[in-house]
Parts: sequence; structure tokens; C-alpha cells
Amino acid sequence: MVEQLGSGVPRILKTYSKDCFVFGDSFTRMAFPLNSSMETTQKTTQKTTQKILKLIKENPNTTRKELSLHIGNITEDGIKYHLNKLKKQGIIQRIGPDKGGYWQIIEQNK
Repeated sequence: MVEQLGSGVPRILKTYSKDCFVFGDSFTRMAFPLNSSMETTQKTTQKTTQKILKLIKENPNTTRKELSLHIGNITEDGIKYHLNKLKKQGIIQRIGPDKGGYWQIIEQNK
């Protein structure tokens, strides 16, 4: 354990460079660039949104449960999040009640 003591700064410099350090009179600040996991999350979100739109186009009467099953690796709550986001963006709207209603695509972003 003691062998790795104090090895953090050299590892930071090896990974990021000295540009991530900002020195002030009474502080030292480290700023790290966003990593690729943020980009991966954004790409996954976009793909999920596109899958949802495709499935709604194929079957406007689809449910959150059906969307979750068709897409896989996403819960009904995750589908609900994406649907609410699409509604706020004005891309889709719900016509009619939760049971018996359907989805309408207002604007298709390609």
C-alpha cells in the first residue's frame, strides 16, 4: 500500500497533462475534460430515442411496456423518461387517454 502513496499526481499528469492544474494564491484547482463515457451516454440516448420513434411510427398504439420489451435493456421508467423528453421537445404527443389512446409524431428529426 505504501508503494502507491503519492502516486496520484504523476498518474494525473500521465493521463491528462499539466494543463488540468490551475494554481491560485490560496488554492489549487484541477479541471478534467469530459471523458468518452459522457459521449457514449449521449449516443445511447439518441439511439434509444430513434428506436422509440421508429416503434411509435410502426404502431402508434404501443405501450411503455411494449417499447421496453422491444428495445431491451431499458425499464418502463426509462421509456417514460424518454417519452416525456420527446413530448417536451414537441416531437410527439399523446392523443386520448393512457388506456386506449395513441402516440402521434409531430416532428420527425432525421
